[in-house]
Amino acid sequence: MRYIPVQAWASRAGLLTLPPRQPVTPDGVAVRLAIGELFARYGIAHDEVDHAAMVELFAEDAELKVSIAGPPFETHHGAAAIAANFGRVAATQSDQRRHAITNIETAVIESGRAQCRAYGIVSAADAEGIRLVVSCAYEAECRLGGDGLWRFSKLWIGMDTYRGHAPGTD
Repeated sequence: MRYIPVQAWASRAGLLTLPPRQPVTPDGVAVRLAIGELFARYGIAHDEVDHAAMVELFAEDAELKVSIAGPPFETHHGAAAIAANFGRVAATQSDQRRHAITNIETAVIESGRAQCRAYGIVSAADAEGIRLVVSCAYEAECRLGGDGLWRFSKLWIGMDTYRGHAPGTD
């Protein structure tokens, strides 16, 4: 199935929201830096098919939703189930994926909780060369754990389209 995104599809569907700007404070900068690292580690763990690292990035009660140019078609609950899903997806791919996550925007909701948005592109390298596989948006709720590490408590991945057959759309 070919997905044809409509401009601003994620915002129109209420899946990606941009809250009012917040003043920059020293504590806020530390949160933004930590959440930027969380997104970076997510991309690396995904690309290196590192199950243990992926589990550690999600709260035990986390929720993952995945969309392609529309409402979510897939939902997973719990860090272990989410990591297993990423492993399942990787098993369907014979190329080397590389996530580039940018435009990370973070709004602190309250102490220990933040809402975040980001954009990403994913390239794939194989015998044919390098190609862009997907462009996407992320919206997340992140929570600070008792160990001082931020984790995704909710993560939505909204792909604009997908080159080839998107895993989970059978």
